[in-house]
Amino acid sequence: MEAHLIQITQEVRSGWCLVAVQGRADAEAADDLERGLRAAAEQHPKVAADFAALSYISSAGLRAVLQAARAAQERRAEFAVCRLSPPVRKVFDMSGMRHILRIEEQLPC
Repeated sequence: MEAHLIQITQEVRSGWCLVAVQGRADAEAADDLERGLRAAAEQHPKVAADFAALSYISSAGLRAVLQAARAAQERRAEFAVCRLSPPVRKVFDMSGMRHILRIEEQLPC
């Protein structure tokens, strides 16, 4: 049996729901990533996705983040992607996602 490629944990701190994502956000993990981020946005007015421990993100992973951000926007929730790891930052830069999503160098809380 194969180990999970992605781990998602939630923690509430100073009014923000921190969603820490670790591992690889590839096609196999994209649905789990989207579900985790959407669930946080449905339950909290402020969501920060912490990608410091995310080692890889594919186009499917980018789509999952974008879909979750749109769901948060529909609920008028704040949604930020924070602390991009260097390989993930490169993908965000190349894809233009830095112009679409709120990207923070540090956690907002």
